[in-house]
Amino acid sequence: MTSETIELVERVRRRLKEHENTCEIAGPVPESAIDAAEISLGVTFPPSYRTFLRTFGGITIPPHLGIVHDFVGASEVVAKTLAARAERKLPEHLVVVGMGAQFQEWFCLDVSRTDANGEAPIRMFDTRDNALDQQFYDDFGQMLEEVMGFVADSLEQPLD
Repeated sequence: MTSETIELVERVRRRLKEHENTCEIAGPVPESAIDAAEISLGVTFPPSYRTFLRTFGGITIPPHLGIVHDFVGASEVVAKTLAARAERKLPEHLVVVGMGAQFQEWFCLDVSRTDANGEAPIRMFDTRDNALDQQFYDDFGQMLEEVMGFVADSLEQPLD
């Protein structure tokens, strides 16, 4: 996750506040909490997701603004992923890191497919079909940047 992405998130947060919408940022998470989450899930988080957790902790935006409205933070990632594994037979190599704007869409890190930099692609799991869908993003950082970029562009448009 780049410094430009961090500034983009802050710009979106400020603009949403101007429009009387909320952008909830959970707040930074210590390395010990990130390590504990990894142990609980039996996975290693990719660098972009670890940076996100250390920087923001979690982000929620209004559902109508983006394809992903809840960037799952450290306080939720274990509970959401373990529940998904139990209730929906979510495979062990998937970690729920985003909640889709559509009901029951989960954006998941696929930690079985990490690249040379340790990054994992984001795939959607549609609970309505109880099936893994296509790859949406190359990594968590790209997902955050693209969704927040779309929100920022939308907020720049004049209201009719």
